[in-house]
Amino acid sequence: MLDTSGAPLLDAPGARPDVVKPDAAELASATGCEVAGAGAERLRGLGARSVVVSSGPGGLLAVTPEGRRRAVPPERLAGNPTGAGDACVAALAAGLADGARWVDVLSDAVALSAAAVACPVAGDVDAAAYERFRTTVTVEDLHAPQPH
Repeated sequence: MLDTSGAPLLDAPGARPDVVKPDAAELASATGCEVAGAGAERLRGLGARSVVVSSGPGGLLAVTPEGRRRAVPPERLAGNPTGAGDACVAALAAGLADGARWVDVLSDAVALSAAAVACPVAGDVDAAAYERFRTTVTVEDLHAPQPH
């Protein structure tokens, strides 16, 4: 799992990480691609197996060997976004380590991130919000995978 920005975001995929998780601004800055899907495909072309792009309240875009999916939280949240990206990475890593399907991994990552935003203190998670969001995150298939 790689969560970085700047030049390492373009250099590290050569090591063939399973997942690269930039946010949309980091991805655009490193790749020059304003469209997240194009930037994610660029990182896959450089060697990343899968790329998950976080877009804050817009949720996640995942470009994987299985295809593209977008996962969005069930509602707009106000709160403290500090730590939401780390919560996302933790949920991605845990789900993939458990062998969960991508649709479930993404749903859980959005739910945990949203539950982190709902807390005023960075690094904390609103457990009740997490349980509520786990069943209400929307995950949409966008289209088939691109060959690499």
